[in-house]
Amino acid sequence: MENNKFKINKENNSHYISADDIVYRTDLGNSSKIVSMSNQNTSGSCIKKLSKYEYINTDTGEIKKYNLNNSVSIKDIKRKVKKYEELVLYNFNGGRNELFITLTCKDKITDLQVIKNRYKEFLVRLKKDYKDIECIALFETTANSYWHIHLFLKYVDTSKVLTIPHDELKNYYWGYGAVHIIRNFNTFKSLGHSKDTRQEKLERLTNFPKGCRMYSTTKGIKTPPKEKIAFKDCPEFKSSDYSITSAETYMVRNENTDAIVNAITTIMYRNNKPKTEM
Repeated sequence: MENNKFKINKENNSHYISADDIVYRTDLGNSSKIVSMSNQNTSGSCIKKLSKYEYINTDTGEIKKYNLNNSVSIKDIKRKVKKYEELVLYNFNGGRNELFITLTCKDKITDLQVIKNRYKEFLVRLKKDYKDIECIALFETTANSYWHIHLFLKYVDTSKVLTIPHDELKNYYWGYGAVHIIRNFNTFKSLGHSKDTRQEKLERLTNFPKGCRMYSTTKGIKTPPKEKIAFKDCPEFKSSDYSITSAETYMVRNENTDAIVNAITTIMYRNNKPKTEM
């Protein structure tokens, strides 16, 4: 039997979703994401992760081990980065109770475990004085493979103003190098803070050790709710309360026949009546 190979091409003007189409909706707080697939029952094995070391093929019941020696692909990185970004967008609405902080190391750390251990020490010290806080930390490397941390931090109480003096953050709470603090008035801009292109950041993240988490969250960080629903039943459908901020469609084609086997459309919306609390 001939093995099918597939190619994926981005389309520029194919973002239509009909009212009766079944979509996957993700609530991201002050924004939302709608994903539509023309073929939701694509062929192939169903893989479910059991742990960082093992996965199961649910079609056969066979349990296998991940090959942790293989390099991480751009596809894997994109999936993980999207999950991280969804967590941030759902939990951080932008406000005086939020900060976006970058922590760097003057001794140019190249060992991921070292930077993670330092972050744990930092968080213990910080929570002693700022008890009512929640945060999401992303571990990232520079072009020279030196680790640093990007941190979204907030008071749970949205009426409180979060302020951490720069000198205290640098010399007492962190203590390993320079820090940069900005108020998170716009979560989308904070996510795209880097001067590097998105592709450059993704390519750097392929150096991330396979099986290791790219980000860390505190216990109060909530997972964005997702549901499978008809598009006409989504709050975004024909509603003036929502505006489209981006849309993209990818066509999946059989390389042997050039036939379209799936069309995947993703539309991002902004809520024009922002939520003040989670």
